[in-house]
Amino acid sequence: MPNKPYDEATKATAEQGEVMLDGPDGLAVSLTPEAASRSAHAIRTAADEATLQREARTKALAAGEHEGSGTD
Repeated sequence: MPNKPYDEATKATAEQGEVMLDGPDGLAVSLTPEAASRSAHAIRTAADEATLQREARTKALAAGEHEGSGTD
């Protein structure tokens, strides 16, 4: 990952039948309601997977610390 991930959520509003996204670093985009719904599902799926990956990495790092401690 070349850039640090943002921890600021993107703001979503409905305007004149479109979904407007306003996010960090100047992100600005409008989507149809259908595209916004599909995007929301894809983001939720990716967020869930990333959470699992982060938890697995944290557990692996913690296990590595215990292996090197000589307490096993």
